[in-house]
Formats: sequence, structure tokens, C-alpha cells
Amino acid sequence: MQVEDVIAECDDGKPRRRDFDSVIKVIIHRIGGELGKDAIEIAAAFRDTEKYKAGSYTAGNMPYHFVITREGRIQQALTLGDNAPHAKRYNSTGLAVACIGDFRVYPPSFEQYEALKRFAGFWRLYGLEIHGHDELHGASSDPNKACPGHLLPLGKLRADADEVAAELARGMLEFQGVDFRSIPNE
Repeated sequence: MQVEDVIAECDDGKPRRRDFDSVIKVIIHRIGGELGKDAIEIAAAFRDTEKYKAGSYTAGNMPYHFVITREGRIQQALTLGDNAPHAKRYNSTGLAVACIGDFRVYPPSFEQYEALKRFAGFWRLYGLEIHGHDELHGASSDPNKACPGHLLPLGKLRADADEVAAELARGMLEFQGVDFRSIPNE
């Protein structure tokens, strides 16, 4: 898994500091492809604060720490210490991840899901919970919000992320010399 740093191109430079130690969850969002094909284009769309434009809801701020493209590229758009405006009362305790696509209409691509699964697995290993935006009470002013959408199955994602976290932990233990064989060598 490789994360592409595009912070310089996406961050609006407005300080919204938070202590990363307060982050306890990854919050998965969907973002329509009409706003852009990657984090840089999406950040530009959020700078537009005209009425009903994306930025009018975030005061022109990029709301996502990470963006995962349809091709499975993971881009970091904001520093982890940025209190991004993505889920109302959960902004200070959530790490915002936007997947490009409308998962009410079609599922994520294979590449996108695989990238999200591995990404979520790393954060599970770190101890963070995985939630969809609409699973968190008070995360949106729209009570009918479907984000990320039913075609991105969050229960499966959590189970898959836990498997990735277990694989990573086992690899680290094996690297330290732990032997997982069930029968010792003779």
C-alpha cells in the first residue's frame, strides 16, 4: 500500500488544529465523481463557496484527510492534525476518508475496495474503529443521508480490515522471530 502525499496541493492553509491522539475512528464517505477524479480536483471543487456548491457546506475547506480513487490510488489531502469539516460532531475524533463514487448506485471498483480494505486494516491495527458517515448519529444535518451507500458493505469492510490487521500483526511477530508452526521441526 502506497499513500501519495498531495497535501500541498489540497490544504487550504487555514489552521484547524486538533490533537491526533483524540482520533478514535476512521469515517468512510462517498464523494461524487463529478467533483473530480482525484484529491487535487476535489479540493479545488471545495474551494468554490458559491451557494449550493461543494465548498458552501465546508466554508471552502477540503473536508477529507484521504481520498481513494476508482483506480485504488490513496492520496493524503490533509495532515492528520487537521480538524477537517466532514462529519459535524465527529470532526475532532474522526479521520475522514472519501472514496470517489456513488455507492448508492454502483459498488466500488475492485481496485478501490482492495485499497480501502488494506488502508482500513492498517488503521484497525493502530486501534481505530471503522464507520460509515451515516452510521454516526449527529454526523450530518441530513437524516436521510446514505453515505457511503449500501453498495459499499461496511460490515464486510470491517471484517476484511480486521483480517488485514491480523495478517500485518502476524507478519510483524514473525519478523521478530515468533514461530507460528503447529508442529516443531524434528
